[in-house]
Amino acid sequence: PPAQLPEAPSEATQPRLRRPQVEGAPPGQGFADGRQVEPTVDDPEGEMAGPSVDALIGRLLDITARFELQGEIARGAMGRILAGWDLHLGRPVAIKVLRKAVARDLDKVRFLEEAQVTGQLQHQSIMPVYELGRLQDQVAFVMRRVEGRSLKQVIASLKEGDVEAVKQFGRSRILNLFQQLCLAVAFAHSRGVVHRDLKPSNVMIGDYGDVVLLDWGLCKIIGKATRSTRSTSDRWRTVHGQIIGTPAYMAPEQAMGLIDQVDERTDVYGLGAILYHLLTLRPPFNGRSNREIVHRVLRESVEPPRVRAPECEIPIAVEAIIMRCLARDPDQRYATARDLADAVTAWLDNPAPADDTSATASLPVVTRDASGLVQRAAAAISRQQGLLEDAAIARDTITQARMAARLGNADPDFAAEAELDLVRAGLAECHAEAVSALQTAVALEPGHVEARRMLSDLYVARHDIANARRDQASAACYRRLITQLNDPRLADLANGQGALHVELVPRLARVRLWSLVERAGRLEVHEGRELGNPPVHVEHLAAGSWLLTAEAPDRAQLRVPVWIQAGRSTRLRLRMIPPALLPPGFVHVPSGTFAYGDPEDRAVVTGEQALADFLVGSTPVTALEWLEFVDDLSRRDRDAADERVPRLPGLGRLWPRDGSGFRLPGGTDPGGAWRPEQPVVGVALADALAYCAWRSVRDGAQYRLPTELEWEKAGRGVDGRRHPWGDRWSARYAASPATWTGHWPPPVGQFETDAGPTGARDFAGGVREWTLERRAGLPDVPVIRGGSYLSGDEQGRPLWHRTVHRPTYRARDLGFRLVRELVPMTLAGG
Repeated sequence: PPAQLPEAPSEATQPRLRRPQVEGAPPGQGFADGRQVEPTVDDPEGEMAGPSVDALIGRLLDITARFELQGEIARGAMGRILAGWDLHLGRPVAIKVLRKAVARDLDKVRFLEEAQVTGQLQHQSIMPVYELGRLQDQVAFVMRRVEGRSLKQVIASLKEGDVEAVKQFGRSRILNLFQQLCLAVAFAHSRGVVHRDLKPSNVMIGDYGDVVLLDWGLCKIIGKATRSTRSTSDRWRTVHGQIIGTPAYMAPEQAMGLIDQVDERTDVYGLGAILYHLLTLRPPFNGRSNREIVHRVLRESVEPPRVRAPECEIPIAVEAIIMRCLARDPDQRYATARDLADAVTAWLDNPAPADDTSATASLPVVTRDASGLVQRAAAAISRQQGLLEDAAIARDTITQARMAARLGNADPDFAAEAELDLVRAGLAECHAEAVSALQTAVALEPGHVEARRMLSDLYVARHDIANARRDQASAACYRRLITQLNDPRLADLANGQGALHVELVPRLARVRLWSLVERAGRLEVHEGRELGNPPVHVEHLAAGSWLLTAEAPDRAQLRVPVWIQAGRSTRLRLRMIPPALLPPGFVHVPSGTFAYGDPEDRAVVTGEQALADFLVGSTPVTALEWLEFVDDLSRRDRDAADERVPRLPGLGRLWPRDGSGFRLPGGTDPGGAWRPEQPVVGVALADALAYCAWRSVRDGAQYRLPTELEWEKAGRGVDGRRHPWGDRWSARYAASPATWTGHWPPPVGQFETDAGPTGARDFAGGVREWTLERRAGLPDVPVIRGGSYLSGDEQGRPLWHRTVHRPTYRARDLGFRLVRELVPMTLAGG
């Protein structure tokens, strides 16, 4: 008797379906095992035409007696593949059965469609279907059993450096196999079927070189040559906006759920993604989650294979084929899979090594005139400049909308975010077009000076972006590409070196430069060198973070963080101030540019910003300083003083009166003891501004809150680091939930390691701080910056983190620090 159908693991042991929401997609769309699960169409009355699913399955023959089951081979999102034996014909088979746990009506109909469509696509590289029926009361279909391995397994072996795999799957063999795959897809297209889930795991390589394309469960019928139960009934139609497929290999139109735009060119993109993965051993996009990958597909351009994996020595012509497949605009891809197969065949007939420029005939470029290609690239770069202006406007609109929405004054501006996504897509297309045209021009005419210069400039721009995002691997790849162009202007960049030029007042100052090295996650001062008196100029400095110090008679010591960028000369114009202008409790933040913003936030692009000199509080304002303020105010206006005493929602005033003034609560008070040196908390924005005004009158100087950019530069320095001490988070370096469990924040400056390169402290921990976002012609917006003893996780809170609250907001981990205005001075004299 036939063996019993193996039981699937119990529901308790199954991974739960995760359904993260994809931005811009309808609710209820969740990924399962890398695919998108479609919702059923709401038809409570059964008014749509067509028989019920149970009726359809009931018509199938019972095939249980014909096949002997031998165990499970593989498992997918909806089905399981079982090894079987055909008792009638005496041959091994593979049997796909629908898992009971996910057997909704739509799943059953899709399963039937997969069997029907696959059975009608009779091609040597498409899995043949032998039978469709009921197997032990489960719908099942029987296929050829392929002995071999999938492309996914091939890639894994190549990535591990398996000697046999490397020997067996060289570039020519891979391209021959890929060409067979393209022809299989082309045949399906000729029968009006789009696969929609092309990926390495769905392609089997038989032991004798045959290529077999599997899993047509997500196919879309777009013609009349192939029919299925599902395609002939509106009852089971796909909902527009539904995202289905595997994110890493999805075309943009598929990732956006544009069902009506999915056609043969969507599969061409999937084929290009497979070839990209085969030759670079990396998919075009990856991420920590399916949601992140979808976002990257929609928002980012594909990194060229020769940039992504320079060690793989991918030929220029092959890269051009891949990049044409992966164009965001379907009109720029190969029109059909057959055209793609022909392009691959043309290269196989006339192969060229990675950097051979002789075989350019197969390059898919409209013109093969080098000067014409340069003009085409220049036009793309010109369009890119216009789009950059549009992006800046859109980012400003989004920033203002987010602030207004957070303050409850407006709804989020999703239209502006969608517009920014479109602008980014346009920027990516312009960049890819310019690079492709210039690479081809250089291949055609290696001595074309203008083409080489423009291509170098594009590589430099990408190198700088990678550097700002702390992506050292990508930056190194671009440096290698720049090296290959032999551009004498960029010798320092290729070598990872830069220069420093410093002008300083007074000129009698003694200047020293210190290298910084990372120890236990912290950038620490290492070796110093004397630079003499200004002006000074130093060539061939290693790119990275440095510290410059200066000493002079009758001047406060100057401490200047310096960021040396490869291929650039960092120019500083600095002044040292008299000690009388630098009171205790403040540090001098010198003028100059600095890197700001979140390198991962696509709405706030990182960049460089110039700021004038300013003095910032070395720590937040303390409880003792606040007590002096409210006591002085109480002597003149008791009611006004009561309004400025720290308070929290639900607790009211936190400090008790003590005669004519106030006192800090002791250990017996309900709210717990306050220490004089701890930062003041429980103050609203108006309280902080009132303190600034009072302090200005008392000291005869001008005090204010720092702007966002001032706060960020004081905490991060100039090199774009994540935390005051460097890029790596360590809980022991700042007051955080892991290091401070007190009810109130710790005393200011207690964590000496929580100190930025300017010398100011307590940016990553302690208390969050009020700052002001200032824009010309617009009212100031309160923005809260920094981490606190109550915030932060395993990665801490990077210094670009920002939240917007109403000015009346108060919290027990929210304080502020001061900026003291400098007396205007010039660089003349000294």
